Amino acid sequence: MMKIKIFTTLSLIISGFSLFYAQKINFKDQNFEKAVLENFDVNKNGSLEKLEADMVTNLFLVQKGITAADDVLLFSNAKVIVLDDNTISSVSLTGLPQLELFSCTGCKMISFKAEGLKNLASLYLDNNVLEAFSLKEIPKIDQLTLSLNQLKTIDITPLKNLRKLNVEHNKIQKLDISQNSSLQTLNVGGNPMKEADIKKGTKTDVTVFGFEQ
Repeated sequence: MMKIKIFTTLSLIISGFSLFYAQKINFKDQNFEKAVLENFDVNKNGSLEKLEADMVTNLFLVQKGITAADDVLLFSNAKVIVLDDNTISSVSLTGLPQLELFSCTGCKMISFKAEGLKNLASLYLDNNVLEAFSLKEIPKIDQLTLSLNQLKTIDITPLKNLRKLNVEHNKIQKLDISQNSSLQTLNVGGNPMKEADIKKGTKTDVTVFGFEQ
């Protein structure tokens, strides 16, 4: 009788783990789901399960007809996410503790915000129509590209480790880089500003590109 109880208990535990790892993930964007199934459906059962999603570290989904980026949040171990040349009007990123690089260029994006991405170092959002942009608790970011957008203002004062910033061809009139002592290069060409419109700090030592001679 004892052996039967032990066997039954073990069977229940194994079944519980199997059920957990076999959890099917539900996607909001069908094209997103189709694209990831092509590459990450390891057991070829026609659906993506939690264990399979947790194994993904690099997510390259370029020109896949994706219209929403919410599904990236399902890949909590992703270090690199590239969504270039899709049509995504807004992106909100949080809960991706491993993410180091995110790119969404040429996506017709209007708004972008990210919060609590402790390891994000490189962010590429050029060639969109961005009007709203916000970063909070992104301590490691050192490269930020926002060229070819519609931004009128941008607050980079919290980005203490930022080394490279490109905001070419926006509508920015003033820029405060006085708190960005790590900044090395800044591209501002194509904005309605002069050198005097950039607020620098006493420790600012940055090479600025884009002013008309």
